[in-house]
Amino acid sequence: MTPSTVVRHVPAWVVNGVTVTLGLALVQCSIALAAGAEAARAAIATAVCASLADVVTTTDRVARRVLAAVIASTVSGTLFLLVRPHEAWLVPAVALIVFATMLIQSWGPKAGTVSFAAALALVFAMSLPASQPLTWQRFAWGLAGSAGYWIWAVATARLLQPTWRRVALAASAHDLGRLLAAIARQTGHPEDMAWRSGVLDAESAFADRLQAARDLVFANDAGPQARRETAILLHLIDLRDLAMASRLEVGPSPTQFATQRQAELTGRVVEQLAASLQAIATHLRTGTDRVVDAKIDETIAGLLAELEATAQTDPCEAVAGVSSLLRSKLDMLRSLQRLLEAGDPVELPCARSDLRRYITPDEWRLAAVRANLRTDAPVFRHAARTCATATAAYALTRALPWMPHPQWIVLTIMAVMQGNVALTLLRRNARVLGTLAGCLAVLALTTASSSTTWLSACFLVASGIAHAFFGIRYSVTAAAAAVMALLQAHLAVPDNGFSTLERFADTIAGAAIGWAATFVLPTWERRNLAAALRQAIAALRAYAAEATTLSDDGAGLPRFARQRAYDGIRTLAATRTRSLAEPADVRVPIPQLTSWLAASYGLMAQLSNLRLSLAMHARDHATPDFAAAVTRVSREVDGLLADGALQAPASPPRQLEDERVLAAVPHLLPRVRRTLDEAARVAAHAAQIEALIRPPESEASPRPTIAHGLADVKDEPR
Repeated sequence: MTPSTVVRHVPAWVVNGVTVTLGLALVQCSIALAAGAEAARAAIATAVCASLADVVTTTDRVARRVLAAVIASTVSGTLFLLVRPHEAWLVPAVALIVFATMLIQSWGPKAGTVSFAAALALVFAMSLPASQPLTWQRFAWGLAGSAGYWIWAVATARLLQPTWRRVALAASAHDLGRLLAAIARQTGHPEDMAWRSGVLDAESAFADRLQAARDLVFANDAGPQARRETAILLHLIDLRDLAMASRLEVGPSPTQFATQRQAELTGRVVEQLAASLQAIATHLRTGTDRVVDAKIDETIAGLLAELEATAQTDPCEAVAGVSSLLRSKLDMLRSLQRLLEAGDPVELPCARSDLRRYITPDEWRLAAVRANLRTDAPVFRHAARTCATATAAYALTRALPWMPHPQWIVLTIMAVMQGNVALTLLRRNARVLGTLAGCLAVLALTTASSSTTWLSACFLVASGIAHAFFGIRYSVTAAAAAVMALLQAHLAVPDNGFSTLERFADTIAGAAIGWAATFVLPTWERRNLAAALRQAIAALRAYAAEATTLSDDGAGLPRFARQRAYDGIRTLAATRTRSLAEPADVRVPIPQLTSWLAASYGLMAQLSNLRLSLAMHARDHATPDFAAAVTRVSREVDGLLADGALQAPASPPRQLEDERVLAAVPHLLPRVRRTLDEAARVAAHAAQIEALIRPPESEASPRPTIAHGLADVKDEPR
């Protein structure tokens, strides 16, 4: 088996962890050979900090993020070592460094690794004995280590870009298959909240995976392979809309079928489509299996034929629309399969410049930090909370004679304390269990050998493992981090032993303190729910306006508006997930938010179906009456979404002439009706959420409702 074949069969995070380990080993060995063990120890400490930002993304992003980690970690560690000889300034300096480290998260999720790099550099600096002060030589070798790793990170990122893109496409196809499978399983549980939540969780996971794929694939425009990969991803994105449309047919409302058998057949078709997507994912990942599975195609064709035959014995108007929808999905899957085979050149349906708008911004502007220098900003409150807790713990442990490693409790607090309770609980539990496993691993490793070479090699391997498992299983990362901490402390001062018991005790104390401090100056999810809801509804209205237009201008606008709407829904789905870990009395209204999410995904699917019908048949019915009828439908949808009533708003009566004109287009009138119904449900659930989260005193001094806050959206030019 060749190395390239091995890479195809392992996950991207494993490859990333291996490259990080190799890069760190290269830095340590090369500097050890050139300048000795002392210089190598200084270099590897800074290189480990820089490596935290070396993640699976595009080359230019790796270059910026690793450079940011180099700067942040260098400033953090150097400042502490400069101040350490001055006892009176030490604790205030730690407070300043911790606060600034947490404030780095103002740049968003991409800055999380940079923030932790600065925190780790502070801990490494604290672990140096007082007999090893900061010197120009130590500073220079530390800078050489981080610079050397930056070069390695950029080089390997460039080399592995084809692998990252292929794996991202495979993961997207896999998660889309999981979403379809979840929808199929919901067939027998249409109104069960648990099954609804399962579909919403699968959709949220797929949305995250899809964005990672966009960042990698849409950023590449070099050659025909780039166009083919882009076309594959666009097909997966369009299939997502059809998947959510399938959810409407087999999920919350299967009662539109005449018999239960029709609903079951529809669910089985969706299940087979999911299996086909899994086969595509396997082919994308390995490149060895067949793309088209003839058995799956035959099964789908047979199920569709049986579904259509049931309409003869049990007449059902819905079967024709469902069958058409499923056949459209099957045709798109076959088109996707053809794209995977080398053949004719691929033409993209939109300009490359349009696709770049879907890429997550990667800007590092100081304005983002200034915007969070407010006492009510969540990042500021988190930074202040972490700063006070870590500084107090550091000052206390320094004063206790039986705790010679105060940096360990600081590290645990900074690792456990997150911006919300849900993540803090996950980190707390994983940190404790992982540290226990790490301490046991150190005992086993030191039993095998206690040589410096062996322990240095174990430190490098632990660094790679901690890096690889960070976003996959944090308990493994915590275990590897415990190994790193114990070995690093021992290598710095061999006479002090390994202090495994102290390490575990510090973790228990730090995790407990960090968890308790999370409830100081908390930022509950309920606080930002109304603003997130307004933004999501504004995005839904914008997409509804694009989906119900007959104009061909700006081919990329509907796709872009659709992405913004999905992003808004995804934000609220993440809010719901995080709030489940909060105390019940401050939690967001979970049932109402779950219902709103289900209705919103349904509306998105209906709007996409409506847009598809208009795109296919608008030119055949391009009359003034048809255009006027579609315009009135667009206004009805917008009016329903803007409605702030606490009860479901009634759809404005359409003129009989409008219905006659719309009925001339196949399946258009039923889709218009279902779209209006879904829009009414979205508005009703939004109004219920608004009423539940409104503070009691607001009855005395009313504030703008969601509809009022969105009043300016209707008149914005498209």
